[in-house]
Amino acid sequence: MPKKQPVRSTLLTLTPEQLELDASLPSPVEAYLNTLSPSGRRTQAAALNNLAFLFSDGKIEECLKFPWHLLRYEHTSGLAVSMVGIGYAKSSVNKHLVALRRVLEEAYRLGQFDNHDDFYRAAGIRSLRTQTIPRGRALKMSELEALVSACLAQSNNPNLGLRDAAIISTLYAAALRRQEIVDLNLADLSISEARLRILGKGSKKRAVFLSQDAMGALLAWLELRGRKLGPLFTHVTKGGKVTLRRLTPQAIYYLLSRRALEAGVDAFTPHDLRRTSITDLLSADVDVLTVSSIAGHASADTTRRYDKRSEETKKAAAEKLRSPFVPSTALPSNRGSKANTEG
Repeated sequence: MPKKQPVRSTLLTLTPEQLELDASLPSPVEAYLNTLSPSGRRTQAAALNNLAFLFSDGKIEECLKFPWHLLRYEHTSGLAVSMVGIGYAKSSVNKHLVALRRVLEEAYRLGQFDNHDDFYRAAGIRSLRTQTIPRGRALKMSELEALVSACLAQSNNPNLGLRDAAIISTLYAAALRRQEIVDLNLADLSISEARLRILGKGSKKRAVFLSQDAMGALLAWLELRGRKLGPLFTHVTKGGKVTLRRLTPQAIYYLLSRRALEAGVDAFTPHDLRRTSITDLLSADVDVLTVSSIAGHASADTTRRYDKRSEETKKAAAEKLRSPFVPSTALPSNRGSKANTEG
């Protein structure tokens, strides 16, 4: 990460008078960080410290001491360009923008913005587009969590966010292809058994069981969708109304691309979620035949090609094998040479 430095060329910062924080105000930073895991808190607190430093022209380095509610579009609109200009990678900039949006949203919820327009314009800055889409990558768990968090944080259409969170959770939990998820009907879900009936390639059918977390996301969506027969995942209008129209595979692609930008996650394809699920199952020591069955592969050889575990992981796995050979350090070092001398 680049060394911190004030930015005066393109970034509008707060005045010294504005930096005098009213200690009586509840902290939007604490409200936001309390929603995260311990590792997430550390990461996002560091990002917010960087932003406080930049927006104060180097006068404040602790995010808890910065008056976030005073930021306006005039300040936030120049942030991304300024950060790239001092050496931040685009992916890092996008992660900082996620933290900024979330803390501004908490400030708004705490009633610290004078009006909705000030908040909406300040927080409505777009993430930077990355140039290339990684080919065949597995996502980290922190990235998956960021994607779901971005969905659930959507304040202008929470119903859409709830649906997208359920789609992402189901894609990952069941290792689904995007065609498979749009083909799902409500009748394909057994709530009592936490099981999905999948129609895969070549019209082959399989059953996949869902984790408790994935079922929780699905049930939250069903509470909104209702139990009328039809597509499991449907359209949600801009006004938040659920319509029983089936999504297309292309809609899944656009959905994930949009959520990746919002979450500050590097670009990925829908198939990468499937690849991630398969990789994580193999990493959890689930046997390859079981993983192949879950994924709907014709053979275990196909499943193995999806394995994106790192070389370090494979090396560590090799170390778990007990060797029948005696370590060289346990052998007398001079036995052979002495025998040769005496012979």
